[in-house]
Amino acid sequence: MNETLESGKYYLGDPSKVLSEKIYIGILENIYQFKNGKLNINGLYIIMHNTHFGDGSFFDTKNRKYNIESGILGLIPLELIEDTNLCKEGHIFNFENKVNFIYDAGIFYIKSGRKYINIDTRNMDDYDSEYEEHFNNEDGEPISKTLLGDEDDDMIISDSEYFNDFDDENNKENNTSEKKETFNFFKKK
Repeated sequence: MNETLESGKYYLGDPSKVLSEKIYIGILENIYQFKNGKLNINGLYIIMHNTHFGDGSFFDTKNRKYNIESGILGLIPLELIEDTNLCKEGHIFNFENKVNFIYDAGIFYIKSGRKYINIDTRNMDDYDSEYEEHFNNEDGEPISKTLLGDEDDDMIISDSEYFNDFDDENNKENNTSEKKETFNFFKKK
């Protein structure tokens, strides 16, 4: 599966954790029967797919944790989430470019511009590549080799990491300047 969404702020994680019962049960279950793919909800699109392993804790390229209890990983626009405090089991990302959401045999790839992350949800005890749902390009090559090039990197950071990194940099600058002042204070002239 390879679906795209427009740039913007999205939650990546378990849809059951953040969507209202009206959307989760009323639309995703009753109308779409939790099918995989790009789904229209009140004029906005989400993308979701079952994980390979089902429920569990999965980690992305940057070792960020995603707690999944519904067996589904989704990319959901923040406009559909009534309370962003519920987003703690996944992560919020601000994508500046179009977003590709790719599922290939148990591995999710989220790519925006030259940035990407992947989340491996495979259960290696039950994994047999020959029988898995692979997504290939027109030439029969794995989509990950097509979409992820040598110039791409895995530096997509979540909103909370941006602010934490910003705070860490400010703290480093403050600590460095304090150390310099202390050092200069004791320095002989």
